[in-house]
Amino acid sequence: MRTDPPLAPVRHAFVLLGRATRLPEKFLLAVDGEPIVRREVRLLTEAGLEVMVVSVLPRDLGGVRVVADPFDAGPLGGLEVALARADGPFFLFGGDMPFLGVAGIRTMQAEFDGRTLVPVGPGGEWEVLHAIYAGVDARRVEALRREGRGLKDLVAELDRAGGVRFLPAGAIEPSSFRDVDTAEEYRRLARDPALGPTGRRSSDFGGG
Repeated sequence: MRTDPPLAPVRHAFVLLGRATRLPEKFLLAVDGEPIVRREVRLLTEAGLEVMVVSVLPRDLGGVRVVADPFDAGPLGGLEVALARADGPFFLFGGDMPFLGVAGIRTMQAEFDGRTLVPVGPGGEWEVLHAIYAGVDARRVEALRREGRGLKDLVAELDRAGGVRFLPAGAIEPSSFRDVDTAEEYRRLARDPALGPTGRRSSDFGGG
């Protein structure tokens, strides 16, 4: 009886830095004394991932590899840039998520079955910027971008074609998904950076 060999762990990650119109330069705001994007790159590197930052604006992040996003079309454009540089499946993260957890990354690596893998957040939302992308047609991504569509539109298409698997809510520590979009969110985070997106501390969830 033929059995397929186990899939190799996903080892590459792309971190997206857009324009952040609601909170300009939020990626450089400090959490625990460390700029969010630098903290994120460090956490991902400590999780064993090779990290590349995809940025709409020129960046010098001190030794971190940064590639330009010429499309300025949101996360879907960033994914298109990542696809042009990836040689296999990869993680895609937003650049404003300071509490990415090693435990969650390892869970996703273990659960990856060759299809795009998207966690579901505590409110039932698709966490498309904390996902593994695989089997994505770059031509279709380009077409969607030109139509003004978004990353969730792509995931919906993959879902209809059976090309995506969703991890149920609770599989990943919810604080991993917490991002920073507004000044008020940053003020709350600065007052107590351990709080996850539901107001509970990340330590309550037992993740790394």
